[in-house]
Amino acid sequence: MNRIEILTGLTLLPLAGAAVRLAAFQSPPVAAEPEEWLPKKQLIRGANSSCLRSGHLLFVGGIGGWYANRRPEPGDAKVQITGALTSMKEALEAAGSGMHNVLQIFMTVCEPKKNLAKLNEGYYEFFPENPPVRSFSSSKPSQMGRDGILLQVGCIAYVD
Repeated sequence: MNRIEILTGLTLLPLAGAAVRLAAFQSPPVAAEPEEWLPKKQLIRGANSSCLRSGHLLFVGGIGGWYANRRPEPGDAKVQITGALTSMKEALEAAGSGMHNVLQIFMTVCEPKKNLAKLNEGYYEFFPENPPVRSFSSSKPSQMGRDGILLQVGCIAYVD
């Protein structure tokens, strides 16, 4: 390499460095605005209740323990949880799932000190092994919407 080639190379080197620094300060290309995400929802009606499907999840809610058009007398908490969970089972099966896929169950129980033992008798008939996680809140009889209702249930379940 001769002297002229070396000097030419040294002259271009700062220019190359300046170009690299200039590129680093340029703002990145602006990404397009993301589309608003809305869950896909499909309403599935069962015999006595309905559920909502979104992806691989089913949401069943608001099943009361007693409806006069289904049974003339309200019955105790065991009778009511059996009726409510039967309706839940029908809704899940109509959506292609079942009680074995229930991940979480929610309950509102009227006077739990009085009704929880009976409720549990009926509950564990539907979930004898590996029951779902469960949470409940308590309520006064006057807050249940109608006289005679002792509980209300809802759940989140998996579906293929």
